[in-house]
Amino acid sequence: MDRIFMICFLITMAGSLLIDRRMLRQEKGSIKMTYGFFTFLTLGLFFSKYLHWKVPMPSRFFIHTVSPWFARLLGI
Repeated sequence: MDRIFMICFLITMAGSLLIDRRMLRQEKGSIKMTYGFFTFLTLGLFFSKYLHWKVPMPSRFFIHTVSPWFARLLGI
């Protein structure tokens, strides 16, 4: 990812968190926990990309493992 995109993404996410903070005060605990989980997951993926760590993607597993197996199963 380009550094400019990463900085814009981080600023947009911080702004979204500031705007949503007022709304989250009125929500149930389960919604707050779900929001926090996805926020931390997004930040974790963001920083792993920033530090150049490879994140395993399900699509890569499907393309390299499941798709050839399925093609052999169909006899293609």
